[in-house]
Amino acid sequence: MEVMIVAHRGASHLAPENTLPAIKQSLADGVQMLSLEVQRTKDDQPVLLADVNLDRTTNGSGRVTRVSLKELQALDAGAWFGAEFAGTKVPKLSEALKAVGEKARVLLVLPETKTDTPWSQELLEVLKARKKPAEDILLFSDSDSLKFFREKAPDFAYALALEERVDGWLYLEKAAKMNLKVVRPMRSQVDSVLVRQAHEKGIQVIVHFANEEADLRSMLELKVDGIVTGRPERLKTLLAEVKK
Repeated sequence: MEVMIVAHRGASHLAPENTLPAIKQSLADGVQMLSLEVQRTKDDQPVLLADVNLDRTTNGSGRVTRVSLKELQALDAGAWFGAEFAGTKVPKLSEALKAVGEKARVLLVLPETKTDTPWSQELLEVLKARKKPAEDILLFSDSDSLKFFREKAPDFAYALALEERVDGWLYLEKAAKMNLKVVRPMRSQVDSVLVRQAHEKGIQVIVHFANEEADLRSMLELKVDGIVTGRPERLKTLLAEVKK
């Protein structure tokens, strides 16, 4: 059963999420794709951070958009996870993509991006470094940003993230109208009907996300194409069992 293992924020159960140690560990674990969140700094630099605020995963506070890249990289993004990671920095997106290289694909969760702004230009410039963009997925939560980026960087694959309260069939209908080839629904939005209809339309289903064995098994039974998980080793074991 060919289901793609998508590491949630890198190896986030073994190293601080969205950092270079987490990325390198997930690559060592042999995952096929990494799901990484991107935020914008005050000086329009793309960096890896899950939250719009600094408080949870760094020793800083306040919104990411209110600090410069230099100020951000002076913060500690590892000590909260474990003493051995003290001093770990928030990586620039360019550093993260360089670390991944061609060893894996990336699913980049991107913030709303106004057209033709310094931020959008910086982001596009960094993304140009990807050698095989067609294998990567850029995920937006608003259709305007997605449409703008698809015009500027047509070689990437694109997906739209809709709120969990949106019904799965509505999500799929919107994706089909936008001619998207990938959807990344929340686990609660996924059922056998959505997966079957997506596949009939030539759309891949990458589920966000599952960690517990029971949830992973239920997604495998639905024959999804990929699962975003913080426990890639657990999914790997289950896939090996299924193959037997």
